[in-house]
Amino acid sequence: MDPHEWRESVLSTRSLSYISQAGSMHHPPLAQTGPSSRQHSITNLRTPTRRSTLNSTSEYSEDDDLEMVDVHRGKEKEKERAAALNDIPELPESVAGSLLFELPREIRDRIYAFCVTSRDGLPVEWPRPRDAPARYGIQAQLLRTCRIVHDEAASLLYTLNNLTFHHPSDANMFVHAFASSPLYGRQVTNLSLHIKAQDTRMWMPYLTSTDQVRSLRADYPNLKELGVRFRSNKWQHQNPPEANLKQWSEDSRLEEVMSGLRHAFLPSDPQERTPINEREFQEYIARNAAAFRDAAENTQLRKRLMELHKARAKYTAPRQDSPAIRLCCACRVHPTHFNALTVSPPTTRLPPASVADLGPPHLTPPTPVKEGEPFRGFNAIDFQNGVKRLHDPDLGSAQVARTPYANKKGILLALEVHCLDPKKDAAERAA
Repeated sequence: MDPHEWRESVLSTRSLSYISQAGSMHHPPLAQTGPSSRQHSITNLRTPTRRSTLNSTSEYSEDDDLEMVDVHRGKEKEKERAAALNDIPELPESVAGSLLFELPREIRDRIYAFCVTSRDGLPVEWPRPRDAPARYGIQAQLLRTCRIVHDEAASLLYTLNNLTFHHPSDANMFVHAFASSPLYGRQVTNLSLHIKAQDTRMWMPYLTSTDQVRSLRADYPNLKELGVRFRSNKWQHQNPPEANLKQWSEDSRLEEVMSGLRHAFLPSDPQERTPINEREFQEYIARNAAAFRDAAENTQLRKRLMELHKARAKYTAPRQDSPAIRLCCACRVHPTHFNALTVSPPTTRLPPASVADLGPPHLTPPTPVKEGEPFRGFNAIDFQNGVKRLHDPDLGSAQVARTPYANKKGILLALEVHCLDPKKDAAERAA
């Protein structure tokens, strides 16, 4: 056995593209140079299956990419590899010389992701706004270069972006009419819906339906994140902010949307099993006489077997994983209310003797809500995590503050308050 005989590890070539493997079969044979004592070893070297980036003079251990094998066994493996490579389809001549396809598929996917992912993770609205190309920075023209690039990169356009819809028909038509294939709807994992309070009745059939042609769950069956922005009109400007904080969650339309989402996506709790009546028992035995022939003399055993059979049919039905549902209730408030909720009051340090004069525990300052904890309502302190300035397509520039998401019966619920930018609002009134 020649100690210099080597072959490339199977693990090192598992992730390589087929063109880089197939291309290695056309490399010219190695020249027989050097001392005569080395000629026999060099002539027995197999041509590598890819262009190695390692130094050919490096010494390899058991953990290195190259391993030593027997000469005859290496020749047999070479024949098997050559036969396998003959079955690999060749690239079209138009892209056969492209260096892109010399890269492993994982690297190509990284390149595709840079081109088809929205800038800064911005949600992709559809129908798209007029400034969408400049806003999102998605280079979708990459998919038009050739069929191979389209097949490899098209799915990333749907899996890596957050799609946003403002109308149920838009969400339905996007999958069935405008996506290049209805199968891409199954690859969408992150979806956002913008629902106005006055449009609740229009949205509910699409949210709660189980129809296979027009329903949210059927159109996007593999969702992992579902975000809903519910624009509420429950905030009463004539009432103080404290009163509104107690009343906003009592919106019947908001509760209707949440109940519909629970019905469509969240599995209900198993109901208690009711006793089996005698009539149902006799009908079941008559339909399955052969299955209970051995238990003909044992009535209790037959009843138990029937219960197990019914339970198996009920509880072994395949279930889809439920997405994480985040519902943000957005309320437009007056600037005075916004400042009262978001501006921290000045803190004064009390002397030790005054701590006992704070009153009962229920009068102590509330603690902030933590992300994901059970819902118990929100207070002004929950908005004081920072004010952001965002652009709303309907309202323009606005100041926005939002609470953390709290868990309300399986749905993560948050409250958002926003007001128009006072400077821009004054300029618009002056104009």
